[in-house]
Amino acid sequence: MGDIKAWFFVVFGVGLVLIALQGLQRGWLPTGPQGFEQGTGATRQEQPLLFWLFFLLYGGGGVALTVHALRLLAGTTPAGAAG
Repeated sequence: MGDIKAWFFVVFGVGLVLIALQGLQRGWLPTGPQGFEQGTGATRQEQPLLFWLFFLLYGGGGVALTVHALRLLAGTTPAGAAG
């Protein structure tokens, strides 16, 4: 069961990193309940502080989730952090 959860975390972690990289390329990151609709989101030109905040949240969260998942798969996660 732990391997399934770890692979689930890998997929979502890499997905978050890809969203952040795509946002860096396009200059727009999705926010809010409408997801990827172009009208809702933070743009680099109009809302730079909000854009970089979401970039750090998406990118940092994705990297942290991916690293944690890889540690779960490798068996090196501390005993209390395995979830």
